[in-house]
Amino acid sequence: MAHLACIAPFGFSFDPTRFLAAYRAVGCSTCQFYRNEQRPPAVADALKAASLAGLRFDSIHGVFGFHLDPSSSDERHRQRCLEIYEGEGRLALELGGPMVVVHPSAWNPGMRMMTRAEIEAASAPRWAHLDDFMKRLAAIGEVQGVTYLIENQPMNCPLGHDTVRLARAVLAVGSPRIRMCLDSGHAHMTGDVVASLREAMPAIEYLHVHDNDAKVDDHRMPGDGTIDWAGFARVLKETGSTVPRMLEVFYDEARVEALGRDGLGARLASACATG
Repeated sequence: MAHLACIAPFGFSFDPTRFLAAYRAVGCSTCQFYRNEQRPPAVADALKAASLAGLRFDSIHGVFGFHLDPSSSDERHRQRCLEIYEGEGRLALELGGPMVVVHPSAWNPGMRMMTRAEIEAASAPRWAHLDDFMKRLAAIGEVQGVTYLIENQPMNCPLGHDTVRLARAVLAVGSPRIRMCLDSGHAHMTGDVVASLREAMPAIEYLHVHDNDAKVDDHRMPGDGTIDWAGFARVLKETGSTVPRMLEVFYDEARVEALGRDGLGARLASACATG
């Protein structure tokens, strides 16, 4: 049975327990660990916050940013990325949710959005490096019992914007320990999110669910942007997908509590095909 999950942010301005409780009230039953790398919580504190809210961790969002590039041409850097994500796998196991989200490339300087021509040229030589990285990461995951989820990106990264090609690359690894996290907001910014969801479905193990205007990656609640949620839900129903639908939304606690009182839970169940 498909279910809703939510992001679980630690080390930011949120009160984690209140934040998670607000999402629990609108139907979430699991959460994905996400921390400020400069202010990470103790594992025990994170587990306590989730437990108090009535949730459990199903995964973590692995570290990412300007400094980690799994599709780099530098083999030593890719090896360093593997070591870092192996550590992220250990953290996921400690938290009880043995899945780790991995970005396939680093952010551009200044997070600059690239034109389609620029990004196609930049990504072309990187696919072989990503393939090498994913195969080696699969071997780590098979030993650990951890699944690594490769996430599609917007066009501020040199590789990852082509959701369907990324899904095919994930499937080509041939390991259940390398799967895909499809991010609805990113897919909306780079193409047809509904068509991408349908074509990528064989590779998908997890969904990041949020909305935007197809221009700015501002992580809105489903229905607060321009994604076709009726079409999104239709694909999920038609394919029988039961993967977690994780709300990667950072509305503050009071706003989510108010939305919950106004029927948000029912709207999310419809948009995410969990009802």
